[in-house]
Amino acid sequence: MNRYAPSMDTRPLILITNDDGIDSPGLHAAAEALMPMADIIIAAPVDQQTASGRSLRALPEAVFEPRSIDIDGKDIKGWCLNASPATTVRHALQCLCTDRKPDMVVSGINFGENIGTNVTASGTVGAAIQSAVWDIKSLAVSLEVPPEFHYEHGEVDWSEAILILRRAVEKFLASNWPEDVYILKIDIPDTADQNTPWRVCRQSREPGWWGFIPNASVASTAGSTIGTRGPRPGKTCHDEDDMAVLLSKKEVTITPLSVDMTSRIPLEEVGKLFR
Repeated sequence: MNRYAPSMDTRPLILITNDDGIDSPGLHAAAEALMPMADIIIAAPVDQQTASGRSLRALPEAVFEPRSIDIDGKDIKGWCLNASPATTVRHALQCLCTDRKPDMVVSGINFGENIGTNVTASGTVGAAIQSAVWDIKSLAVSLEVPPEFHYEHGEVDWSEAILILRRAVEKFLASNWPEDVYILKIDIPDTADQNTPWRVCRQSREPGWWGFIPNASVASTAGSTIGTRGPRPGKTCHDEDDMAVLLSKKEVTITPLSVDMTSRIPLEEVGKLFR
């Protein structure tokens, strides 16, 4: 049985969220991409929540507040919550989607790629995980941008990312996903155009960004950590993982993710450790 029940409505319903906050141009770009093809609900954290993972934090008294958003010259209503991305999704699915279950949740478009082992730290991916456990097709979409834009957002051309996202949703929304695929993570290189190849690839086992502490000691502050793009010193990436494909080959990466984090090894092998 397909766990994704099709909508009975003519137009699909898509919940759009992110971890960069309700005012993020990337969120607005996602809405611009999807408005022509779907009914949309926009629900996002009230402020920047980068690197919050799947944290379920929120102010206990937080409620959804309406926010008017200009999307391609149209005044669109969105909702913001003083909470983490995953909490925002959980709250939206129960409080904003009372009449219809979304056919898809799109998290993004994020300022900065989410590759390698950093997927567990990513609020963009965390929001997608939260919707995936509700049996909703979930996309986590990120655009490679200069590192200085990851937290303090600068001017970015979203036009190609909009077209790529629209094409991806058209394809993935209409398809039956394999049994163990709950999330499709899409990372778009900064050089992407409509001729850029798409490649399905595994997640790298190296961090997309790793924290380097110069002259580390017990007195080192957490704020002294320098974010350095992976892989780690002395380590390499596999030619076909998301890090190599995005950063070296400059192709759009499609990485299937599961909510089942059990190691893909016969359990009997682990059982031998206890004999």
